[in-house]
Amino acid sequence: MIEGVDEGLVPSRDWIASPPSVTAVIVCRNGARWLPQVLDSLASLPHLPHAVVAVDVASTDETREILGRYLHPASIRTARAGTGFGDAVRIALDGAAPTEWVWLLHDDSSPGEDALAHLLDQATQSDDIGIVGPKLREWPSLKRLLEVGVTITGTGSRETGLERGEPDQGQHDRPRDVLAVSTAGMLVRRRVLDDLGGFDPNLPLFFDDVDLGWRAARRGYRVRVVPASVFFHVEASATAVRPGSLAKRPRRDVRRAATYTLLANASRPGFWWQSVRLLLGTVLRALALLIGKAPREAADEIAGVLRVFTRPGTMIAARRRRAAAARVDQKTVRETLLPSPLIPYRHGLDAVGELVNTLVGPAPEMTGRRAAVEARSDDEDDALPVTGSFLSRHPWAATVLVLLLVALVAARSVIGSGFLAGGALLPAPDGTGAWWSFFTSGSHDVSIGSDVPAPGYVVPLALLGTLLGGNADLAVSLLVLGGAVLAALTAHRLARRLFTSPGVQLWWGATYGVLVATSGAVAQGRIGTVVALAAAPAIVNSAYLLMTRPRVTDGLRLGLWLTLATAFAPLAYVLTAVPLLLAGGLLLRRRGWPSISTALVLPWLLLGSWMWRRALDPGAWWWEAGRADAGVGDLDPPTWQLALGHAGGPGAATYATGALVVLGLLALLRTDRRAPVLVAWAAGLWGLGWASFGAGARFTDGVSSGPAWVGVPATLWVAALAAAAGMAADGLPERWSERPLRRRIYAIGVVLAVAGPLLATGWWVVRGVDDPLERGPLTEVPAYLAARAEDGASTLVLSGSREAGVTQQVVSGDGTRLGDEAVMPEREAFRALDTDIRLLLSNPSSGVLERLGSYGIQAIYVPAPADPDLVDALEVVPGLMPSGSPEGSKVWTFTTTAEPQEPPDSALRPVMAWIQLGLLLVVVVAAAPGRTREVR
Repeated sequence: MIEGVDEGLVPSRDWIASPPSVTAVIVCRNGARWLPQVLDSLASLPHLPHAVVAVDVASTDETREILGRYLHPASIRTARAGTGFGDAVRIALDGAAPTEWVWLLHDDSSPGEDALAHLLDQATQSDDIGIVGPKLREWPSLKRLLEVGVTITGTGSRETGLERGEPDQGQHDRPRDVLAVSTAGMLVRRRVLDDLGGFDPNLPLFFDDVDLGWRAARRGYRVRVVPASVFFHVEASATAVRPGSLAKRPRRDVRRAATYTLLANASRPGFWWQSVRLLLGTVLRALALLIGKAPREAADEIAGVLRVFTRPGTMIAARRRRAAAARVDQKTVRETLLPSPLIPYRHGLDAVGELVNTLVGPAPEMTGRRAAVEARSDDEDDALPVTGSFLSRHPWAATVLVLLLVALVAARSVIGSGFLAGGALLPAPDGTGAWWSFFTSGSHDVSIGSDVPAPGYVVPLALLGTLLGGNADLAVSLLVLGGAVLAALTAHRLARRLFTSPGVQLWWGATYGVLVATSGAVAQGRIGTVVALAAAPAIVNSAYLLMTRPRVTDGLRLGLWLTLATAFAPLAYVLTAVPLLLAGGLLLRRRGWPSISTALVLPWLLLGSWMWRRALDPGAWWWEAGRADAGVGDLDPPTWQLALGHAGGPGAATYATGALVVLGLLALLRTDRRAPVLVAWAAGLWGLGWASFGAGARFTDGVSSGPAWVGVPATLWVAALAAAAGMAADGLPERWSERPLRRRIYAIGVVLAVAGPLLATGWWVVRGVDDPLERGPLTEVPAYLAARAEDGASTLVLSGSREAGVTQQVVSGDGTRLGDEAVMPEREAFRALDTDIRLLLSNPSSGVLERLGSYGIQAIYVPAPADPDLVDALEVVPGLMPSGSPEGSKVWTFTTTAEPQEPPDSALRPVMAWIQLGLLLVVVVAAAPGRTREVR
């Protein structure tokens, strides 16, 4: 029994006279589940408080009986229902013998060994220390950190400075001044508590500790956190496991308390700034919650803030009390104890990352804090590792860091100023605004004018560029140069579902990223292939979820990823649709067809008429974002190269994938994993079949033509073989642990598995990613000709020779930008222009120039090396005036009186584009993971 000073618990009266006097106050509310262990831990402390007082706030469980077994009846107080923590402390201290210190405890917070002694050791070092608090660790895991001091952000969030789930390894064990410490274990001088007037009655449950610490700091007292003192806290109210919680609407009460704390303690200028910031932030958070399908929480978000703003008298009184008591200026507190103003935005980026992570494919099972508390598991096996560096504890993070460094080194020659272009990649526009207007416009100022619908891939590019501050080239550079790392991230997410071994998961994720980098897609500037391959694991992950739990939201997520891949590389739709239909027919039959149909129809709706053009021209399925002809020659790789997963052209590590193919073949020997291995093989052969079918073929899309690039199916073929090898290796060491010969075979397989990707990575670093990809200024036409475009002037670019054939291109501005290649006019629109160019070169007359002028053409440019016969033919054309030109090229300008033709314009295109964008927004909101409510 704990009844104040118990002489039997201390060695002698001489010892008891020396330490400071302490009264422990335990506030209880339906805490019978944890209270016995809390009281046992308290009684076992080597240094006991002089008195223990408990306050029972209308508990309906066995709390009162448990307190009666441990404490004298005179040490037990009773409070009515709805009493807040601060009022409960006042009730406990009312009539209690005065002591120098007050120790505050919760009924779900258990003190660790010597907790009180460590607090007193630190508290008594200086008279200006008014409050000290312990380090809080999670109960029941006992290893994860909850708080080591706390502060508040400008948006009203508790800021601990800890990573989520961060284990305690002593990394925060330095005592230091903080803004506040939790009331779970808080030790406060009695005179300081009285001087501050105790806890603010307007904060009955949340942020009372932050407010008390803030007022103490303004009063001139120091608040210290003592990590040597450890408390284990369930956080029963925050995790909603406490029966009959005081907070009926926790989110509303938290937002009200946070808003009140910020505004009551802010400086005068800060008060007005914070008022506006909190109102705007509340609206944005409420919108985000509505998007996350949590209307009740969105309403609570707004209601919590309005409860403060609609009671101005309460706020005025609170601010006057704090201003009258303050001895330290607010600037000192803000600079030393409040967090960086950038912290909320960092957390916002983390939240966006979590959302994207969930959209890629949520983990099979999600377990949270509440699940751990409900399980009441104190199993030490559940504890996180607490030794080693961060990278050693997180090998995947280390792997991603290595891939990032490798990607940067490989891209060394294309990092700098200018535009990233070359091969299939066209330069990005000057800003993302050009992409937005391009997508929603009914007429495009490209070539001789066009009303062809814009390609769907400009929307994700514009979204990414907007997030990057409107820098379109940066968006393209990140996707092309960092696409391998993005692919590794999505692949690792899929690997967590395919394999149980962490080592196999890491290996396959990293290998997939290296395959993307060394397929030749990066060096050839094939942004379509890079994005499609990065999205492919997310497509498989979403399809897997759809097969296991066919829901419409899963169909929407799969449809979004399929739309993204299809927009950049339409062949991705063909590669996905048939296996999805086949798997749905075998596994789901009738119940899954609504979800499957949703996924397959969505790209047709979101990409609109641009997608329907693929159906009308099957050859266009081989088209990808960028130039149809990358200028790398015919792409007809021999069969052995296709078998190694390479589609031809520069930038491919041809031999490095041989080990993966061998491992894929060996995977067929493991009979107990034959089913998943055969599924992987079937997927790989499907890709190899399409690669063989397309290799050497040519396609035409509008006026553009080029050799078919089979990088997507060829890379997926090798990736599937690597997946088969991973499935065969999964769990193999345990099965072969007692068989030395088989262990040696497994070791050889590991060497092959590591050697192939390492060889490819080395080749990636040594070769780099340039040639034909490059970075530099735009050189399609001379700069002074590009400047004439502001007056509506275009340039006719003629290349080739009269013997081999002359090709023409009408350039508006400084050249073709990414996206323009997909909206070129149909070939029939150029027939009249082609006829005029033939007349210009064979029988020139002033009438020809007039007709050229009707297209907006006012200059003719022959780039280097200019064909002499072509130059001679143009030199004699009446009306053409030679102009300054770069070495080896020729430029002529002319003037006409012809009125430029009105470019074709579609009134329906902008309407359809806005409908597509609206539908996209609706689908993203519907597919976004909602905030699930936990029900007891």
